[in-house]
Amino acid sequence: MEIKEIIKRLKEDEGFKKWKRGHKNSFLAHVFKMLDDANKGDWQIGFYNEDDTITTFLLTENEIKMIKPTQIFKKPGAKILKIDENRIRIDICKALEIAEKTQVKEYEGESPIKIITILQRLDIGLVYNITYITQSFKILNFKIDANNGKILKKTLESIVDFKLM
Repeated sequence: MEIKEIIKRLKEDEGFKKWKRGHKNSFLAHVFKMLDDANKGDWQIGFYNEDDTITTFLLTENEIKMIKPTQIFKKPGAKILKIDENRIRIDICKALEIAEKTQVKEYEGESPIKIITILQRLDIGLVYNITYITQSFKILNFKIDANNGKILKKTLESIVDFKLM
């Protein structure tokens, strides 16, 4: 399912509509997806709240449930930026294809054992932040523009040296 369809499914949910009426200033901050068998049909969509918390909605194949708001894990002074859904022109499948082609071509020896994707707006723009945890215990990270599919940044680091943002 495409990212826009996932967001639409959430926004059509009665429980979400009720929550949103009480949180008019909350905004879409991220769409998270783990690519593994255990989380196959699951999506997490996070909304930033004025009290510097995130309310996450877990979408499974059969249900949508709200997870209790949590404090944001971020660098001091960092701002959470709103995602403009109209600027999403590349879907997650295309972004993953771009990351995979680059991984095979430029990082051949770094085979992924786990793939984590987050659609988020950073200071460099609206990006798919795609992280591979590799068999050699390294973190291969791609930041791919959600508007045009261009790789804006790519890094390879040891897990012990990995920085969150």
